[in-house]
Amino acid sequence: MDPITLAIAAAVATGVATGAGETAGAALATLTGRIRDRFTDRREELESTETAATALDEEFARDPEFQRECLDLWRQAGGDTTNSFTGQARNVIQARDVHGGITLN
Repeated sequence: MDPITLAIAAAVATGVATGAGETAGAALATLTGRIRDRFTDRREELESTETAATALDEEFARDPEFQRECLDLWRQAGGDTTNSFTGQARNVIQARDVHGGITLN
């Protein structure tokens, strides 16, 4: 399973759309709404990240256009950011947007 499908599944299963920024929140709310509409008769498949990821993977295989739509909405929400770290460090912070300060002690 690809990491984007897993991330979308986590957002749907945990209801992340309510805590995102205004633009990201609108795209995530639309994305989760479309997915929940698609699974109206199968809501139990969206209850955990694992079951949602499996269900989405299967649905994406059945309907590539639905997958493209979901991926586009994910990208609009800023879901295309990738953080990576290689090496050694005492502290590592990986983030996309930080509003406010970060203090390391």
